[in-house]
Amino acid sequence: MYIILKFFLTFLLITSYIFFHNFIGLYAIIPFWIVCGFIDVSRHKTMNIKLLKEYFFGKGIPTFALSPLNLFADLLSFQNSHTFKIENLPLSHQNEINQIIKLFDENKNIIEKRFLSAKDNRNMLFYQWYGKNLDESIPEFNQSFKFIKTIGVSLFREKTSTSRHFGPMRLTYRILYNFNKVKKVGSYIEADGTINTWKKNPLFIFDDTLIHQSFNEEDDIRFCAFIDIIRPSYLNHVMLILLSTVGFLLKKTRGIFYKNWKMI
Repeated sequence: MYIILKFFLTFLLITSYIFFHNFIGLYAIIPFWIVCGFIDVSRHKTMNIKLLKEYFFGKGIPTFALSPLNLFADLLSFQNSHTFKIENLPLSHQNEINQIIKLFDENKNIIEKRFLSAKDNRNMLFYQWYGKNLDESIPEFNQSFKFIKTIGVSLFREKTSTSRHFGPMRLTYRILYNFNKVKKVGSYIEADGTINTWKKNPLFIFDDTLIHQSFNEEDDIRFCAFIDIIRPSYLNHVMLILLSTVGFLLKKTRGIFYKNWKMI
C-alpha cells in the first residue's frame, strides 16, 4: 500500500508541474512549490486552519521551503510512521542508537557539570552538527557515526516550554533521550497529537518536521540528548550524499534554527 502511495505521489507531482508549465512556463515552480507544501503539511493528524497558518506563514516557513526535498526523501525512504520504537528501525540504526544512549548514561555527570553555569531557561550544547565536531570535551561523541549525524544536549529549567514549531528537514529523524530520568509526569513532548512523558518513556524517536512542542511544567530541570539519525532508506548512499550536501550548506546556521536557545 505504501509503495502505491509513493507512485501516486510521484505521478501527482510530475503531472502538476507539467500542467502549470503549459500555462506559465518557468513560473510553474511557484504553484508546484505550493502543491508540495500542501502535500507535506497534509501528513498531520491534527490538521486545522491554525496549523496551516503556522506552516505557511509562521515557524513552518523553512519546512515549507524544503518541502520538495522532504517529499523526495519520502520517495527514497521506508514508511514514515511519524513516531517510532527503537525496534521499528533497522538493526544497523538500532546499534548506533544503543551505543549513543550508553555514552550519554556513562557521561551523565560530566555533561551536567558543563551546564552548571548556564542561567537561561533553555540551553543547548552541540558535540556534532551534521557530522562536524563542535565540542571535544567528550571524545566519544566526536567519533564518526555512519547514521547519527547530530549529537547535542538540551536543558530545560523549571516551568519552561517551547512554542509549537516544525523541524526543517526530513532526511533525518529526531531522537530525544531523557538521560537524567525525570521523576514527574509534567515533563513531556507532544508531536502532532502524540504525547510522550519522559518519566514513562525516556527515549522518543519521531519525525520532527511534524509540529511539536516540549514542556517542563515541573520544579526540576530536564536534560535530553538531542540526536539526528539519517532516515532508513532504500538508497542509503543517496541519502548520505544529500545529507552531507545540505549539512555543508547549513553548517553555520545553528543560530537561525536555535535562536531562542542559549548555546553552551
